[in-house]
Amino acid sequence: MRKKLYCILLTIILVTSLLPLTVISQKIISKNDTKSIFFNNSQPYPPEITVPDKIFTGKWFNIKVSIVDPDGDNVYIRFNASILPDLPNYWLGPLPSGFVFKAWVKYKGPIGTYKIGVQAKDTFDAESEWTNVQLNVYKNKAMKTHFFDFFKSHLDMLPSLKLFL
Repeated sequence: MRKKLYCILLTIILVTSLLPLTVISQKIISKNDTKSIFFNNSQPYPPEITVPDKIFTGKWFNIKVSIVDPDGDNVYIRFNASILPDLPNYWLGPLPSGFVFKAWVKYKGPIGTYKIGVQAKDTFDAESEWTNVQLNVYKNKAMKTHFFDFFKSHLDMLPSLKLFL
């Protein structure tokens, strides 16, 4: 019984190795081409990403990413933004085609010009091109406190102000 099972298994392995499948431009063709499977899947369009023209250190800003798949497949997105650790660098989704992903992010690093990228892929693993956008980060201008500093330095002259400051 065991020998018979091994013979059947060996026959199946030998026969399947004689019938290789070849993938040619998204068309799977068997050796004798009597059974063809057509699979037409387009990659998602490169995502459109929107950020403010000016970003200030320590302030929140909004990032919007529009993702569309021409086949209407659900899509995943990922970011390449090491300067923004709040954004995921792993595949996030699935999200419906046509969805606008929105995220509030706070930048905490130094001032300068930086690039961030976003990429999409559909549920069949067809990946879009990366879309990159430039972030212009400026120093956050804090409120001038000269007025309050003056009162703090002269509290001994006005003891009743100590209660309020």
